[in-house]
Amino acid sequence: MTIPVRRREVPARLGMAGRRVVQAVLDQALATGLGMFAGLGAGLVVIPPVQWGLLPPKAVLWVPLVTFLAVSYVFDAVIQIWIPLRRGGITPGMLVTGLRVETLRGGPPKVRAYVFRWLLCTVDGLLFGLVAVVSIVVTRRQQRIGDLVARTLVVRVDGGPETPSRTFG
Repeated sequence: MTIPVRRREVPARLGMAGRRVVQAVLDQALATGLGMFAGLGAGLVVIPPVQWGLLPPKAVLWVPLVTFLAVSYVFDAVIQIWIPLRRGGITPGMLVTGLRVETLRGGPPKVRAYVFRWLLCTVDGLLFGLVAVVSIVVTRRQQRIGDLVARTLVVRVDGGPETPSRTFG
């Protein structure tokens, strides 16, 4: 005799929040990884001038750190603004998780909307992203604060990048 196993269904809101968290982690990991490689390269380049006495020894610490921070910042902006603007609202993390950014009316967002979303990532990222997760779970259209201000939605893409699911979940 088999006992029927009841599947625990994850509510759609939590499912979308989970997808958005994975997407954000992937996009941030990409920007951070590129920054780390650039910082490593800068560290390798700065070692000989320090050994020759052309640069102070502190340069071995500061040059890679500043390079890492600058390159990570720039690539984060590229990933959050330029790539979705050119690829129909899809960041690399959204491509993996099957998501896309749209305006409330269903069209592609303008540059201004992407800039607002990117700038407000600092607010959404407070408490290790808990602010964004709570916002996604409690808002009617599952929007984070950056989406509310920019008047955008993140929707699931079913079938391909041209056919979004407007079910918000």
